[in-house]
Amino acid sequence: MSTVHFILQGKGGVGKTFTASLLAQFLSDNRTNDPLPLRMIDTDPVNATFSQYQAWPVERLQIQDEGSTRINERRFDDLMELLLKEEADFVIDNGAASFVPLSNYLTENAAISMLVDAGRRVCVHSVITGGQGFGDTINGFNQTAGQMPDDVELYVWLNPYFGKVEHSSKQFKDMAVYKQHKTRIRAVIEIPNQSSDTFGADMRDMLEKKLTFNEAVSSDQFSIMSRQRLSMVRKLVYERLANALAA
Repeated sequence: MSTVHFILQGKGGVGKTFTASLLAQFLSDNRTNDPLPLRMIDTDPVNATFSQYQAWPVERLQIQDEGSTRINERRFDDLMELLLKEEADFVIDNGAASFVPLSNYLTENAAISMLVDAGRRVCVHSVITGGQGFGDTINGFNQTAGQMPDDVELYVWLNPYFGKVEHSSKQFKDMAVYKQHKTRIRAVIEIPNQSSDTFGADMRDMLEKKLTFNEAVSSDQFSIMSRQRLSMVRKLVYERLANALAA
């Protein structure tokens, strides 16, 4: 069965592309028993970071008319044609600038239901971050979850980079928004929170270079211990994703 992974979150700068890259790496490295090809698509018209990765042929979807900064929702028809006709698995990164247009398109055109009716497994991934962006990302997830049909699988990624993902000492699973959507959330995936001086610095360096784990751990751009730490993070992330996607 073809699986379509959408990364959807209206707040910018919270790690959506990072999440897309982790998911793409895991799926790419674990395709032994999956005969379908894996395709990556970047729909961000402003910061097309996902398409800057050289490890895979990420396709950039042009959603703006030539010579204009306006997003033309009709351009999403091209995406739907691809998702409905191609027998493949997809990871679709979506930026803050295109979040509202894409969400409107998916809702108004009953596009998700079309994909499900066509035999596609649809997974929606939303990032919730700590720190100042916490409230906005919680609201963004709640909005997205409320728009999705019941047969969509929801995955929540908790990103502690900007601070603990909690409110008034409440963890995400203790919050009303989790309880409201609990029956539809397939998994909550916690991005590892480790020392910023060592693990964090290595991860930032890898992300700035637009490298995958596999590229970084085999590169002499990183020290022996940096490669060791990145290998440890990769193992932990892959274990969590294996559990989440099999849930």
